[in-house]
Amino acid sequence: MGDVLKLDTLDLLVILGSLAAVLVAGIRGARGTKNGAQADFVLAGRSLTLPFFVASLVATWYGAVLGSGEFIMRYGITFILCFGLPYYIVAVFYSLWLAQRIRDSKAVSIPDQLGMAYGPKARTVAGVVMLIITIPASYQLMLGVIVQSITGWSLLLSIIVGSIVSLIYVAKGGLRSDIYANVVQFIIMYAGFIALVVGCMSVYGSPVELYHSLPEPHLSIPGVLGWTPVVGWFLVALQTFIDPNFHVRAAAAKDISTAKRGIVVSVGLWMVFDALQLLAGLYAVSHIHGVAPTDTYVALAQAVLPSMWKGLFVAGVIAAVMSTLDGYALVSATTIGHDLIDPWRGTAPRVSSLRIGLVITSVVGLIAAWFIPSIIDLIYNAASIVVPALLLPLFMSFSRRAERFAHVIVPIIVIPALVSVAAFALDLGEPMLLGLGASILLIAFRSIHRAPTTI
Repeated sequence: MGDVLKLDTLDLLVILGSLAAVLVAGIRGARGTKNGAQADFVLAGRSLTLPFFVASLVATWYGAVLGSGEFIMRYGITFILCFGLPYYIVAVFYSLWLAQRIRDSKAVSIPDQLGMAYGPKARTVAGVVMLIITIPASYQLMLGVIVQSITGWSLLLSIIVGSIVSLIYVAKGGLRSDIYANVVQFIIMYAGFIALVVGCMSVYGSPVELYHSLPEPHLSIPGVLGWTPVVGWFLVALQTFIDPNFHVRAAAAKDISTAKRGIVVSVGLWMVFDALQLLAGLYAVSHIHGVAPTDTYVALAQAVLPSMWKGLFVAGVIAAVMSTLDGYALVSATTIGHDLIDPWRGTAPRVSSLRIGLVITSVVGLIAAWFIPSIIDLIYNAASIVVPALLLPLFMSFSRRAERFAHVIVPIIVIPALVSVAAFALDLGEPMLLGLGASILLIAFRSIHRAPTTI
């Protein structure tokens, strides 16, 4: 990134000013957090109004924003079919069916919900599985790479500094601090990408001119990608149902109406941001050549944006990564502190456990990002393991019939996850599909044979 994008003093001032605004907002949000109240730390007193709910849900959705540019550079408008449409559909179903049940529940996390429905073993096992998708190693690495490209520091130091700056206010005020910071990050994200698209139009011409300059494969669906990967992306979108950032915000909403309406409004704003990403990416397809696909947006910003506006774009990318890092770090800390440490201690829920969890998840993420960066790809594909393990147990947990599965819930969670891992290792086919198949068979078998068994 640093070899592609050249920043001057004015750009750096914009970046630092944006970062300062995020930190001030996050620290200000901590003032409303009740000391010692774990539920308040995790759910912000269940008081999120519609604007805060929407800004937070949208901001935490785009941590891999640079990956969108890479995908568009390779596959064109198929981006919307893979990164957009599946998630819009799943989110609307989430709003219609799951949001009310989550808001009505007393659970503060998905493992907590499973524990209430099936017992403490389910809570512990689900907590361990949930860590697969919540440890924020990939976002710590991305933020570290950005910091390194700006400062010239070593990657390790950049990851450490980026993680500390990003998480300091979350450690202070929990979700309320995260929400306040998300509002500022939301504004910066959109401002940065609007600036990039406007810059492209001023330099390269209108979207109509762009359309006529694009190669045919980038304008066709599914293009060179093919339908099988597209179906795979629709399956990956099922992760939204068990996305802990979604869950905690639905649980923290002021009321059921806020959760339902907030998700629908968020989908509309996703469409706007995805359109900005797609337009910018297609301009890069047409006019930017000879750079790595991962540097698509960065190279485009260097080509079309003047001083200050280039800084705003970089600030937007940083805001997108930071917001997602914050969100996943907080839910990972909740899983470690609330669902694993507190039950192990046998104590009442304590904020100190969450802060210990935040330190643990930050350190584990840092180690993963530094020593074995190849696992980052596995983290992105972790949905194939976690969705089969937790999707149907979560759905059933809101049913009156959940108790009948309490004695066998551990294998119902573990076996589908192992099937997915085996499918990965042995190349047996689509891991998520096989894992979901195993989950359905286990639940069907248990429904037919109701005699309880012990584990």
